Formats: sequence, structure tokens, C-alpha cells
Amino acid sequence: MKSRVLKYFGRGRWLRMAKSYISHPDKIKELYRSAMKYTTKGGGKKLSDNIKLLGQYISDVATRRYTSYNKYALLLVVAALIYFVTPTDLLPDFFIGGFIDDVSIVLYIIKSIDDELKRYKEHLNNLNIV
Repeated sequence: MKSRVLKYFGRGRWLRMAKSYISHPDKIKELYRSAMKYTTKGGGKKLSDNIKLLGQYISDVATRRYTSYNKYALLLVVAALIYFVTPTDLLPDFFIGGFIDDVSIVLYIIKSIDDELKRYKEHLNNLNIV
């Protein structure tokens, strides 16, 4: 199941959409707001905290509060959040278990960009935000 979800995610649609979002800070801000509304989608507090962290990450990049970001990591985060907030993806969210694919993508991306998120958290710590 997980590999099928990742293949679907990696086909390009989500990454292409992310590229268009990255060049428009207003789209990033709207994605951030949408992602924050969905932090109760399921998966518990840890998932909710991770979605909040990813949302804050893209918001800080869009507003230039965080400038030493990895561009590919940003692309993956934006793509994952677009996937997360889109109700009609591989497993539509209105189906029972429809959030499983969303959670899988988010957790996979978090694991994939662990070093970038550590740098970002360090940046927040230096600002005394976390």
C-alpha cells in the first residue's frame, strides 16, 4: 500500500503544483492556512505537530523569515501539504481510511527531509521561538 501511495505521489502532479505555489507567496500563505485547518484530520498529536511544523516552515520561507532553506525540501513540503489538504487524491478523504495515504505522504516527506527540519528547528531555537 505505502509504495503505491508513494508512486502516485511521485508521478509529478503534486510536484508540478508545488512549483507553481513556490513562486507565489500568497498561494503558500493560503496553503499554510488550509493545512492548519486540517491538523485534526487524524493521526494524533504527533502528526498534528508535524503538520504545524511544516506549515510554519513554508510560511517562514514565504515571508523570508527563514532564508537558508533547501529548495528541494521546500518543494517536497509544499507538495506534501497540497496532497494533505486535497480531498480527492489517491484515497479520497470522504472514504473510510481516506486519510491513510495523506498521513503516509506527510510522514515519508518528514523522514526524507529530516536534516532540513533539524536546521529549521535550530533556526527557531536561535530566535527563541520553539
